[in-house]
Amino acid sequence: MELTNKNYFDREMMRRYWSVSAFKSFNKCEASGLAEVSGEYQRELTDALLIGSYVDAYFSDEMDDFEEQYGHLMFKRNGEIKAKFRDAGRLIDRIESDSLMMNYLTGEKQTIMTADLFGVDWKAKFDVYDETRIVDLKTVRDFEDIYDSSKGGRVSWIEYWGYDIQGAVYQRIEQKVTGRDEPLPFYIVAVTKEKIPDIKVIQIPQHILDAAFQLVGAKIDRFDLIKQGLVEPIRCERCDYCKATKKLKEPEIYEINEAI
Repeated sequence: MELTNKNYFDREMMRRYWSVSAFKSFNKCEASGLAEVSGEYQRELTDALLIGSYVDAYFSDEMDDFEEQYGHLMFKRNGEIKAKFRDAGRLIDRIESDSLMMNYLTGEKQTIMTADLFGVDWKAKFDVYDETRIVDLKTVRDFEDIYDSSKGGRVSWIEYWGYDIQGAVYQRIEQKVTGRDEPLPFYIVAVTKEKIPDIKVIQIPQHILDAAFQLVGAKIDRFDLIKQGLVEPIRCERCDYCKATKKLKEPEIYEINEAI
């Protein structure tokens, strides 16, 4: 079956191909990632995801498809658009007011490519692609660093959300498909959801993308064995899936953590 915009997110295609989203889910929690791929668990459709998808749909000329899928969430009973989507309109207006952002959003929209990386099949859909660069549009809370418990401190929002991993995989898929000698530069066009939206166009340096690609290579074999049902996933016991499926075996002993 051909991979298209219509079936890109179908369960069959999720099982057939690896994607950046699936890799990041497994990297966060193997058990949750497997449950998502198998259809046992679906992440909550939060306002943040909905607004991001709305802005993406506007700039990719897919608003009709978005309204067909989410129109029941967009409007009040009286037909008035809900406040959160009016706020999304502010983000769109802010992007359209900046010539540099619009320049980087010019090109072929929602380009789908597939390729073999590390011995497994991957899929990718580029927000903007013009054979000189790969561009992804992001709506984020703000541009401040975010605390990451797995890292024991604050990291950049780009690292926290795995956009370096996304850029690295997108680069290599495009390079595999076209046969070009060097990977294309990867850019993020970002707007914040603050009361006064902030904007940035960011190029992620190649050495950061190379490091992220090495991380993918180091982990994908195990993740794929888990996906095939050949290895048991490890539960993180912190994510929503693990909390929802936790089975208690015995009481735990309360201890006071003394300050050093």
